[in-house]
Amino acid sequence: MKTFDFSVTIAGESLDIEVALDILRTAIEEGYPTGTLSKCGYVGHKTYTEHGWKVARARKFGVTAEAAGDAVVSKRVKEELVTA
Repeated sequence: MKTFDFSVTIAGESLDIEVALDILRTAIEEGYPTGTLSKCGYVGHKTYTEHGWKVARARKFGVTAEAAGDAVVSKRVKEELVTA
């Protein structure tokens, strides 16, 4: 017998923990043969600052600030564009 451990990260403003756990349990129960054992649990959450979220979003989900449309253009680049 082997065990396989997975990590799931869900991002959002709010989340019903019990609903999320039920969705995961149901997916596992319906997707694998009878007798497959599983355990789903809630570990915790983290609240990010705006900058921290942009970094975490890029690292965890691969969505950069440029791709999300919320990148900051530095003042120096703006000044160079105006004077050029």
